[in-house]
Amino acid sequence: MSRAKPVQSLAVITLIFLMLAGSIGLSSGMTKEELEYRPLTLSEVTKLFAQKGLKLEAVAREGFEDTVLLGIEPEIFRIRGSEDLVWIYPFSSHREREQLAGHYWRFNDEMMAVFLPHSQLFQTLAAKNMFIVYCPLLDIESLKTMGPDYASYVQRSKAIRELVLRDLNGGKTLVFRGEGQYWMVEVVLDCFGQFYKDDQGVLGYESWSEASAVAKYKGDPGQIKSFSYTLEGAYGSYSGIRQTLSSDGLVRLGRGNGLVGKVEEKHSFSIKWNGQAEAFDLEADPFGMIRLPY
Repeated sequence: MSRAKPVQSLAVITLIFLMLAGSIGLSSGMTKEELEYRPLTLSEVTKLFAQKGLKLEAVAREGFEDTVLLGIEPEIFRIRGSEDLVWIYPFSSHREREQLAGHYWRFNDEMMAVFLPHSQLFQTLAAKNMFIVYCPLLDIESLKTMGPDYASYVQRSKAIRELVLRDLNGGKTLVFRGEGQYWMVEVVLDCFGQFYKDDQGVLGYESWSEASAVAKYKGDPGQIKSFSYTLEGAYGSYSGIRQTLSSDGLVRLGRGNGLVGKVEEKHSFSIKWNGQAEAFDLEADPFGMIRLPY
């Protein structure tokens, strides 16, 4: 089987969803309890991929003998219309999958060696008892030119991320916004949090969030030499230092974890620049509208 050349200059994109439950099966007559606590089946997951326009076609295991995780061999698929691969590890229970997710939360050399030979842009995702690895096979020239193949990869990556967040994990996207005298900030928060029963009947709870933020300076962007900021939520925070703004005063603040929250909760933003400081609260947009460019 032919494979794309590795992309040496990019770090691995690691995205781990540690949850269960979702909207899959809502139209099949399952009760809420069955939906939340019943393990997913491989056929349910592949059917959902197909419904989202990502038809999965089975691939032979030859050449993938080194991909066994905790004794589980993945079911390997190619996304129709591309060379990209999807590996699905069907663990028997949420608890079994949790062992893997906890093990893979911090990628060490041994764990990276499993996926990197197949794709240096691999992404890991999890829902209930399923551990999913998306392996885009993007060659170096397509990456450099950011042509049609690159655009298709970005589109597929976003679609798979949304599928796992919303359809398998029952997640949602919240938009928080705040404004002071000099700055305005918008935060897009992807999150989920639900109770579950493990294979022993013990009730547990898992939650996850990832926030991406954009700030805008209302004055002359050329006056800003550097600034530091902190974004805080009910359960966590992240901060950073930036050097420059765009010509329209915008700056992407990157991504952070730990801001799990609800619509009724507030987040706070503080910033220091040029010997000045400002702080204000961020509140949820009731319509979830994104207004700043990301």
